[in-house]
Amino acid sequence: MAIVNFYARMPSELGPLLMQSDGVGLSGLYFIGQKDCPNVAGFEPMRSPHFDPSAGECEGRPIRELKAYRHLPGDGDLFPSDAVVPGLEGSRHSVEVHISARARDKAVGLQRRPKPSRGGASAKDRNGTSGLTCLQADTPGSVLKLFERTRGELDEYFAGERRVFEMPLHLHGTAFQQKVWDALLQIPYGKLLSYGDVARNAGLSSRHSRAVGAAVGSNPLTIIIPCHRVVAGSGALNGYGGGLSRKLALLEMEGFVIA
Repeated sequence: MAIVNFYARMPSELGPLLMQSDGVGLSGLYFIGQKDCPNVAGFEPMRSPHFDPSAGECEGRPIRELKAYRHLPGDGDLFPSDAVVPGLEGSRHSVEVHISARARDKAVGLQRRPKPSRGGASAKDRNGTSGLTCLQADTPGSVLKLFERTRGELDEYFAGERRVFEMPLHLHGTAFQQKVWDALLQIPYGKLLSYGDVARNAGLSSRHSRAVGAAVGSNPLTIIIPCHRVVAGSGALNGYGGGLSRKLALLEMEGFVIA
């Protein structure tokens, strides 16, 4: 039986988002314009063939080469992020980043830099409504409630009031992709993992690194499945399906200093 998908569009702090549901759970969330954003019948194309997930500059430097550092509130020092997936305590799964005193000073100086241009509206318009627009007239009431719940949880996330998403998900992918996406879902708010870490946490070996990278890149639920918390083994931001300026903004919002 063919899957019937329903779609809704919503504004966000980082640009408009397209939500997708198959009637069972949330099956997709995309920044409109990213390469794998679905096109919806009867509407202008949602994806841009020229979108480059690794492009972008910040203060004259390629964003993909920048690194994320963790700064604890009340702690006067910056330190590498050390992400241990729940259930895997005792085994270190971290991105090793060595910061010289000069780099540390530079990171502190960049902590208050202007955020990248966002181009999106706030999640509520001037009339106080959600700004949520269903793209099919026959959207079931249960799906509309799911979209409203998703919008509400995303609003809370962008306001710094939510760290874990609770809406029901229903993902469609190969067994391999599902295994990688499950590993991504275990990355806590404010933590980073490398692609190698994700492979190990998914029970895979280093020889699967390229395939793991492809599965991370095909994540159908931006933000909710937090692939923005995955960086290169060197700590560099590398790439992001929704665009590197958004990855930078998401990490800064979660408390990282980018330098």
